[in-house]
Amino acid sequence: MRVLIVDDHELFRAGLALLLRDLFPGIELLHASTLSQGLKHALGELLNIVFLDLDLPDGYGCNALAELRESRPSLPVIVISADETVETISRCIELRAMGYVPKSSPPEALHAAISAVLAGGVFLPAASIARLRHDMGTGEAPANGPGKAQPSGNSDMSSASDLGLSPREFETLAWLVRGLPSKAIALKMGLEDITVRKYVSHLLTHFNLRRRTELIVMLADRGIKLGVPPVTDPAHDRSLSAVGQQRTD
Repeated sequence: MRVLIVDDHELFRAGLALLLRDLFPGIELLHASTLSQGLKHALGELLNIVFLDLDLPDGYGCNALAELRESRPSLPVIVISADETVETISRCIELRAMGYVPKSSPPEALHAAISAVLAGGVFLPAASIARLRHDMGTGEAPANGPGKAQPSGNSDMSSASDLGLSPREFETLAWLVRGLPSKAIALKMGLEDITVRKYVSHLLTHFNLRRRTELIVMLADRGIKLGVPPVTDPAHDRSLSAVGQQRTD
């Protein structure tokens, strides 16, 4: 597994690296202390995932999220930030971040968060989920609704049958959560765009939701894990980015 950490505080990068190596002993870590260095690595390296700080000396992390959404659509990004406002968290989700980890999290919570996101789950601050649901108009998830997962502390991955989905719908959900728009998902899966759009529509209906951002919040709330994000290739992403610029939720 290859992971990029973009943060200007060397001590924080070192601490995060220790946690990552504890979870994944064979992990390969790349470090960047500025936005420009981080983007250079992210745009040119084979990576599984990026951990991105927002407040960097040469720019704002949301700008990097926007650029990566266009140029590396299949590369999952997890924001780690001291900013815990719901507005910022919501903005990062809209820019297709796969999760958000507050820097104020204690080591145990940060460990759990990293474990979740690197298992293909989504992590959002517990205090923000209710507010996000309220702002999105989704309310609380039904206790026995579709896709009810094991508690978030459980390390088991969810399967298509666990969530009441077909294998193709499950694969679509995994790519959708990782930030790909429907046209890029179609290219990844070797399907027609209209077919993937139908899968996306079925997913939203299945979970009684309207948009991808609501899916992200739901997955975080239920602790659903979809599998370790695959290594993403910048050369392949260049072919995805052309179709990825026409996004759908």
